[in-house]
Amino acid sequence: MKSIIITTLTIFIALTSVFGQDRKDSLLVFVGKKIEVTYSPEEKKPPRVVTWITGNDTSYVKDFSISMDSRYVAKYKILQMVHGSYKADTIVFFVFDHYGTPAFSRYQTVLLFVSTYNGALYHEKYQFYSLYRTKNGKWASPYSSVGYNHPFTDSITVKPERILFKKKVSYPVDNLTSEDRKRLYPEPYYKIKNGRATAIYGNYVDDLFTLKQQTVLKARGIY
Repeated sequence: MKSIIITTLTIFIALTSVFGQDRKDSLLVFVGKKIEVTYSPEEKKPPRVVTWITGNDTSYVKDFSISMDSRYVAKYKILQMVHGSYKADTIVFFVFDHYGTPAFSRYQTVLLFVSTYNGALYHEKYQFYSLYRTKNGKWASPYSSVGYNHPFTDSITVKPERILFKKKVSYPVDNLTSEDRKRLYPEPYYKIKNGRATAIYGNYVDDLFTLKQQTVLKARGIY
């Protein structure tokens, strides 16, 4: 009798929403203030072994699964609900990120998009806006070149508007090429001076949500 051992490898990458979430009624959109975002590696699962017996030959297949995304647990204070219903004033959810520490965790206050799956909450992968107080007491984000240049651009009905931020919002651009400056911080939405791009235009929270509905969330089949 001959025994054969075969090893297979399954690589998992969460590409859009973590589990193909497609129900807009389970989507939570909120203004959140960071409490903590911590690395939380998934437990390693033992390989799945399948046995095949053909005549006098026995084959064993070991299937290993590897995730290419790092898992984090995020805890945020909810400052304002924009869509959906959530009773508590703090929320805890999982985040999967292929590039390491989630980019939204670099900001103190953000507009976040979270979906429910099997009773747990998961961040809609890579979707957020950094938020800043305006002089009229609202929350707004600077003009998003990525958002307004989404492949679904023909679906966009909102427009950027002049925003008077309570404090100047600017970004360093000295390390960028002239092409990247124009792409990421185009005029008249930003004013570039002394190595920094200062936000002149942007959108308030409701329009930011609409922009996501008409682009990324539409592409993901949620809207």
